[in-house]
Amino acid sequence: MAYPPWLHWLDECPSTNTWALQSLARLQPGDVIYTPRQTAGRGREGRAWYAPPGVLTASFVLHPVAAAHLPQLSLAAGLAVIHAVEDTVPLSPGTLGIKWPNDVVLNGRKLAGVLCEPSLPWVVVGVGLNRAVDWHTVLATATPNLSLAQVASLLDVTPHPPDVLTVLSTLRRYLLEAHSLLQQGGWAKLLPQLRQRDVLNGCPLVIHMGQQTMAGVGAGLDDQGRLLLQGADGTIHALTAGHVVRWEPSRFVGD
Repeated sequence: MAYPPWLHWLDECPSTNTWALQSLARLQPGDVIYTPRQTAGRGREGRAWYAPPGVLTASFVLHPVAAAHLPQLSLAAGLAVIHAVEDTVPLSPGTLGIKWPNDVVLNGRKLAGVLCEPSLPWVVVGVGLNRAVDWHTVLATATPNLSLAQVASLLDVTPHPPDVLTVLSTLRRYLLEAHSLLQQGGWAKLLPQLRQRDVLNGCPLVIHMGQQTMAGVGAGLDDQGRLLLQGADGTIHALTAGHVVRWEPSRFVGD
């Protein structure tokens, strides 16, 4: 099979992000690294990314953005994942959402994650999408410390998920468009879509930030894309980074 010139297809790879970061001298903006078998994937803050069969794991090479804009790029990449999935899978409105800072959820369960890593002269955006994972079988035969209440797959909403190349090309197009918009100062054009998709807004939350833990209710995204958390005393905190360890989704189809 002939692949498009922008696609680097690896039969097996520890981490597509690591491979991309180590190979930047021979890559171009718009290149995509994909593997059907990722053996040592990485998530945010050094966490492992579990990739059983059926996970689409890919990394996208883009022109750099300012370090302060990396969280915005992560959110924009999540929005690109949503648009790519909605273009290729028939879904009811509100089925997909953005879970700050870097996840896409389907009916409240994790469908995809994003990891942005800068390395001059480029930035690498890693995406892990549960395209065709049979989680019932996976969790019956493995112990990845996950439950069916936490994870989703496109198999949950269609018996025939789109093929890998279709997803990659569609996601690449949306990601390049979002990245270009960010570079042109168009963050404000993405923000309304992100706020509409924000699944943490109005939800009770517990968030870890290094050694600190905060609890409160999600109060939306501010103009910079920071998560707003309202504490019990009514104080609003704007969070640049953190790990949502507990939340109570309540606004999804099927819940």
